[in-house]
Amino acid sequence: MIVARVPILYYRTLSLVSKSFRSMVVSPELYKVRSVLGLTESCLYVCLRFGLGSYKWYTLSSKSKSSGGYVLASVPMPGDDSPRVAGLGFGYSDLVAVGSDIYNIGQADKTTPTSSVSILDCKSHMWRKAPSMPMELGSLSAIVLDRNIFVLGRRYHQYASWKSLLQVFNTNTQTWDIPCCVLDQASHLFNFNGNLHAVNIFGWVFAFNSKQGKWDQLVEIDPSVGEIKYSESYCEIDNVLYSVSKEGALRWYDTDKTRWRDLKGLVGLPKLPRRFSGYGSYVKLTAYGGGKMLVFWSRKSNILVSHMETIYCAVIALKKDKGDCWGKLEWYDGVLSVLSGTELVKIFSVTL
Repeated sequence: MIVARVPILYYRTLSLVSKSFRSMVVSPELYKVRSVLGLTESCLYVCLRFGLGSYKWYTLSSKSKSSGGYVLASVPMPGDDSPRVAGLGFGYSDLVAVGSDIYNIGQADKTTPTSSVSILDCKSHMWRKAPSMPMELGSLSAIVLDRNIFVLGRRYHQYASWKSLLQVFNTNTQTWDIPCCVLDQASHLFNFNGNLHAVNIFGWVFAFNSKQGKWDQLVEIDPSVGEIKYSESYCEIDNVLYSVSKEGALRWYDTDKTRWRDLKGLVGLPKLPRRFSGYGSYVKLTAYGGGKMLVFWSRKSNILVSHMETIYCAVIALKKDKGDCWGKLEWYDGVLSVLSGTELVKIFSVTL
């Protein structure tokens, strides 16, 4: 009852007290008590890729109260979890978060896409199987809307052609559905204004019309929105789309003026890496808590002969005022030192 009232950010510190505390902070009973007490909070999980096939999971944890700030703490996984996330970043599989679960959609077997789906329970850090997709897909893109997982991919058809296919997974009923709404040459899904959108291989943006069951092309939209298909450097917070420009600046999309605008404020935030400025230096954005955005990026050490780089995290509070979006930097610092070439694959905000 006492530990259940402690914020999850401090569970890493509690686990260092003794073996019994280490077992307690991952026990199902603890989360049952938290649920009874009505205690839930957002926790951040990060998937890193070391080299071409080694994946590790981390969670954002609080440092001691005296020093303040955050660190990325390694998440202990029973057994070897690497095969369950093989192929991430190569189009063979994708990861999404729903509640306290992280779904690995289209779990890959080496370099072959499959229809398998597995779930990481962030309370117990145990993997379990989920119902497989009706059809195997390649070049996957998955997002979550209203606890439904939308999975877009390509499937080989006769006459040496590839067709796009959309599959939907209801996480409440744990069942799959294949809507009759094919968007040819579609390559990427994203959430925009709380609705399902897709980008095709030409960079054209389409909105899904749920009432008519069809895709409508958006003509009055900045063409650069279609660049989302090349990048993971974007997120939506309170129905506002944020991204990182080619120059490394944070920006937001003004739907009234149909163009990107720089995020104002941000005093003290260092210059972010530019796109393609080096392997592993990509910027990642994610929503966190109420009206906040977390920004992750990496920089190589200043020492010329060093093979290490540092992953940084910034906490930015967002607000909209008089037609402008403002960001206030609350904190930033290095959260983990890694070997050069380590890639930030995915970042999730889960509810525990």
